Amino acid sequence: MASTSRIDVHEVDGVKVIRLLDRQLFDERTVRDAADQISAVLPNDGSPIQLVLDFSEVALISSSLLSKLILFQRRVDGTRGKLRLCELSPVLQQVFRTSNLDRLFSIDRDQRTALAAF
Repeated sequence: MASTSRIDVHEVDGVKVIRLLDRQLFDERTVRDAADQISAVLPNDGSPIQLVLDFSEVALISSSLLSKLILFQRRVDGTRGKLRLCELSPVLQQVFRTSNLDRLFSIDRDQRTALAAF
């Protein structure tokens, strides 16, 4: 059985923009599927990864997703690329602040601002 697409991917000036499509990224299977789909569209050749993750559709996330995001940040850092998060709801912004992950991740208000940072 084919899994549901959990992401929408497009590219703008060499930057991959991935919009997460699930309203809730909370249960283990949904988080794993989304992370696997993101991983599948990233280059594995060591070239710098330029990536924007758009959370405009997302209302709720789990600590498991936060762990996956940390792994993506490490992978991007390993290629000397950039990862930017954008369109976080006030609730998600609070989650990142409370967990001090707002210090690890570059978080932008909207996609346009995130793309301009590249």
